[in-house]
Amino acid sequence: MNTADKLLYLLIQADGWVSGELIAQSLGMTRTSIWKSVQKLEAQGHTIESVRGQGYRYVEGAKISVAGIEKHLKQHVNLEVFDTIDSTNIYAKEKLGSREINETTVLVAEQQTGGVGRLGRQFFSPKDTGLYVTFALPLDSHSAVNPGRLTTSTAVATAKMVKELFNIGLEFKWVNDLIYHNRKVGGILTEGTIDIESQQFSSLAVGVGMNLAVPATGFPETISQKAGALVDKLTVSRNQVVATLINYFFDMYADYQDGRYIDQYRQRVVGIGQQVEVQRGQTHINGVIKEIDEDGRLVVDTETGLAYINSGEITKLMLPNNGYKG
Repeated sequence: MNTADKLLYLLIQADGWVSGELIAQSLGMTRTSIWKSVQKLEAQGHTIESVRGQGYRYVEGAKISVAGIEKHLKQHVNLEVFDTIDSTNIYAKEKLGSREINETTVLVAEQQTGGVGRLGRQFFSPKDTGLYVTFALPLDSHSAVNPGRLTTSTAVATAKMVKELFNIGLEFKWVNDLIYHNRKVGGILTEGTIDIESQQFSSLAVGVGMNLAVPATGFPETISQKAGALVDKLTVSRNQVVATLINYFFDMYADYQDGRYIDQYRQRVVGIGQQVEVQRGQTHINGVIKEIDEDGRLVVDTETGLAYINSGEITKLMLPNNGYKG
């Protein structure tokens, strides 16, 4: 850890004014090196106030850092934070596959240049206003995995974070869209790696992407009619947002297998009783949504009977208020 990073940890953990004298004593720094380190941190996007007679104070804002996230965590987790990355999910799968990530790790990005959603679609991931997190989860050979329950339970964990920090109630469009005011504000992408010999899951990458605030330049024209954000302007620290999501995710992950979060998912899912079209591979299934079953599957009443769908995408959904259609 370099000198500037040590100073950042000290200021963030202090949660208030820290005198130059205390910094010098704690870190063995001269007043000149403190000043240079503050300049370096400010150039990285951190906000640090300085007042003669009081010292220095870190001001939380849009900038994400390991130290800033750790301040709000309930338990220790391995963290990697990137200023820019193509995709946290792609990185997670590569490093899990090569076993360079061999213990549970949370990957966080300031922005993504190639963020991905379902079916390989690009996920718009600008700087300062979004949440881009992937939970990289190595599994042992005896681990049971229920992808449907994991994705739906992750949606519930995300909704709990949003309710706590923004006082907003999210809705879900099966299986992974996060909806607010009839617009998509985020999504969840759960991907697994299969061990060839055992034909068991060897690792999982669970990605959560969300538009916390409206980007300064707005949304691209291609998604402007469907995309939305939680707020117009972000007033909550993104470090706190990331940490609170991590806290809720691992609370959930310990017990999601028993299906305890399915009812909470059902309470927020849109489209029950409505006509729907689902694409699964090259097949299109049409019918009426009956329910979400205990494994997170979409149950559709079709002309030939009930279809239990564990993967796919809702491509057409007409809601009573003519709202979000997907």
